[in-house]
Amino acid sequence: MCGKASVSSLAWKDIYAWANLLVPPDGLPEDPETRINISPSRIPRRSEPDVVTWETLPATVAQPNQDTCWSGDATWPFLPPWSGGSLPILKNGKLLSTANARLRHDDSPFAPTFMPAWKSQRRAVVWVSWFYEFDGRTHPKVPYAVFPLGLPFWPMAALASAAKDGQPPSVAIITVEPNRVLQSVGHHRSPALLQTPEEVRAWLQGPPETALSLLRPYPDEEMGVETVPMAIKIPGNQDVPLPEPLVHHPQGFRPLS
Repeated sequence: MCGKASVSSLAWKDIYAWANLLVPPDGLPEDPETRINISPSRIPRRSEPDVVTWETLPATVAQPNQDTCWSGDATWPFLPPWSGGSLPILKNGKLLSTANARLRHDDSPFAPTFMPAWKSQRRAVVWVSWFYEFDGRTHPKVPYAVFPLGLPFWPMAALASAAKDGQPPSVAIITVEPNRVLQSVGHHRSPALLQTPEEVRAWLQGPPETALSLLRPYPDEEMGVETVPMAIKIPGNQDVPLPEPLVHHPQGFRPLS
């Protein structure tokens, strides 16, 4: 799965320079704020269900029948139409987890919550510097940063809600089976990671059968992992010392001013 991510010094001009097969919008949005510890939007206190800490991730969202895509900060997690712009709460009062959309291998590729977005071709790419996974075999769970070895950032396949009333779309990151690297750190799911600019364009603008073929485990040799301090578990905590491979990554962390 993908429950935490980092956006470290990403710039839209660099994203579109790499994804050079996409037609950029007329004016690029403001660059994403550097945040090395991003969790899905959440209700901090059960006693205050109307209080929400909203979080965003930089995303590029396909616009059906158009050459250009929407780009900007998208709300995370996915907000179904029936939630009315709020975090989705089930009838039993529990929060429905929509940060990830698991790829299925039966008649429908995704759960019913996400199928309207899939059928409407509201596909998206979420851009992050690296993401975090937690080793479920240990107690407490050991956190790992998972970063690309051959790319400057991760392009993650996602599904998006429709933007309404001037509000940005919301996104769910698609998850697939893990590769051996993620299995080695005790994880059973992986974000669907795209590998090339051609794949990014095909995911956003290609036919459904082509898009689905891109959702598979990432090559082992192109993925790095490093342990990170337990402090990364605290939602919103940006004061976390990072290991050298992340500090010197192509999009390496620069402390907030």
